[in-house]
Amino acid sequence: MVELSNLYGLDIYTIKGKYVGRVQDVVLNIKKGRVSNLKVKAMKMDKKNVGLKEVIRTSIRIVPETDEIRPLKEEGVMDIAYDRVQAVGDILIISPAMAEKAPNPV
Repeated sequence: MVELSNLYGLDIYTIKGKYVGRVQDVVLNIKKGRVSNLKVKAMKMDKKNVGLKEVIRTSIRIVPETDEIRPLKEEGVMDIAYDRVQAVGDILIISPAMAEKAPNPV
């Protein structure tokens, strides 16, 4: 059993390891007494060049800080049916079929 409060903020990945987003909200079905959907903030990794050319071009610092290499960009919100959830722990794993239906972040 998973406590509802533990779902908020979890990162979501497919079984194949593709990053989907982060849980923003949980939708409950009161009549059935269970979670029906997860509102997921679609996110993507921002690709930054950290090669030798960029270091020479900027000449500011040689080693970028880890959190500056791949900052996350916020995008839209999508719904994921809770029956697609395969596992919940430090992250949330969903079936790959959901990833095919999810909109791609821009």
